[in-house]
Amino acid sequence: MITYIKLAWHSLQKNPFFSFIILFGISMTIMVVMFIGSILDTSFGSNGIYKNMDLVLSGANVRVNRVEGEGYSSGHWHYQSYKEYFSKMKSFEVSTVTLNHYFSNVYYNELGKKITRLDIDQNFTEIFPLQFLKGRSFSLDDIEQKRQIAIITDELAADLFGKEDPIGKKIKTNSQFYEIVGVVEKENKLRRQAFADIYTPFDIYRKPNPNWHQYLGSCIFFMKFKDKDHLLQGQKEFQQIVKSLPIDSSKNEMSVEADFLSEKGWMFDFLFDMGDENMYYVYLYSIVLICMAIPALSLINLNITRITERTAEMGIRKAFGASSFDLLRQLLIENVFTTLIGGVIGIILAYIATFLFNTYSWMGADERLEINYGLLVFGFGCTLFFSVLSGFYPALKVSNFGIINSLKSDKQ
Repeated sequence: MITYIKLAWHSLQKNPFFSFIILFGISMTIMVVMFIGSILDTSFGSNGIYKNMDLVLSGANVRVNRVEGEGYSSGHWHYQSYKEYFSKMKSFEVSTVTLNHYFSNVYYNELGKKITRLDIDQNFTEIFPLQFLKGRSFSLDDIEQKRQIAIITDELAADLFGKEDPIGKKIKTNSQFYEIVGVVEKENKLRRQAFADIYTPFDIYRKPNPNWHQYLGSCIFFMKFKDKDHLLQGQKEFQQIVKSLPIDSSKNEMSVEADFLSEKGWMFDFLFDMGDENMYYVYLYSIVLICMAIPALSLINLNITRITERTAEMGIRKAFGASSFDLLRQLLIENVFTTLIGGVIGIILAYIATFLFNTYSWMGADERLEINYGLLVFGFGCTLFFSVLSGFYPALKVSNFGIINSLKSDKQ
């Protein structure tokens, strides 16, 4: 093994131009794969505050269909629909309801700042574990008593209060004053379901809008399940409830449709009108395959040229008793070694790219790309796959050369 690695290193030094082209192609390919993987993994992977998301489903949208020509009504769920029908499901462990106010303004004394605000209930932190730096979360009593309290991020606390302790101070947003009871670490905006500058108590007494359908509102509910089996059971239970929802035939209503999907499932429902979570992995591995297949074809040609220059060496080894399998193994190990060098360079470049994107906010304010241990392992796995993909055929071709033909091919 050590001998093969020394031969690979000698081969790289022997032809610097070919070595540069090969390492450049490998490193750029791995960098692109890692960068795309970072975007997807940060946004939808089970990391950070999203660590439970593989076992979480959300009810976000509902559609009420009417008879032909009458159209349909659609939107988020109303809290009363969740409370009356879905909160009674048996398959989930814990559920939470949120309402996103998106952009608003917050004021403290003479200071004002644009913020995003999210209404949450007492169970929110059981599904999305906010990192508390000071204070506490909301309790059921806070929700039931409609207390005007708030949790803010450390960044907003620093902007409004500097080094002062924000706990107990009051801020104003949407014409109401809220007392700060907690400070949390600001989340990554790419994890959109949990991101906000201010978290306020969810209003469970909100009445349906008489101008809207009774099922339509502004809330999204999330349910966490014990395991995948309970999650699948929850999807079936949800659809059974949806099919049993009462409709008003006097208003030409025909049926109610709704999906109960994971965060990855909602992405594909939005992009391709399909809510299959498995499509996330099909999409990811398709990107990897496309990104690798095209440069791999070019590297196959380069490897054939580079390895063909060593046919005399292979012929001499065969003359001294080496089998075709021995030569194939040698050339593959050399190619894996070379590819690993390029892969390490590619991973370093991916770290540099994510650092630049985060430093200069090229993705957007508060949107930070991350490369975690799982993605690092994925990057090395792609590197090994790439080495076999680009090196097997050239190695097989040269290892099967006959001794005489191999020696004749050398003009020296």
